[in-house]
Amino acid sequence: MSTYEPKGFKDIFDSPLGQDIWKYLNSQQAKERMELTSQLGHPAAEGIGDKLLEQLGEEVKVDRVKQATGHMIRFVMEELGYQLVQRSVKCRKKTEVYVYASRYEKV
Repeated sequence: MSTYEPKGFKDIFDSPLGQDIWKYLNSQQAKERMELTSQLGHPAAEGIGDKLLEQLGEEVKVDRVKQATGHMIRFVMEELGYQLVQRSVKCRKKTEVYVYASRYEKV
């Protein structure tokens, strides 16, 4: 497994919220939800938005936090053998967190 590099999101990643998001995204439940959503041809974040909100609160709706979460999701999906195929895809299931997110396909 590679080491995640938060790059421009280091401030968020190093915060308690960032660490909670990272822990959730690496949970078996989150990985399964993101993979299933991706297999259905939808953005990975669509599968976990409501759970993030439920478990971590309103702060996950802040734009910069959503961007950081998307950056983390990309790393997790790539580790699972997926590649980015399209950015800014409208989520079919409008969550309270994500309206647009990236879509991934298995390599």
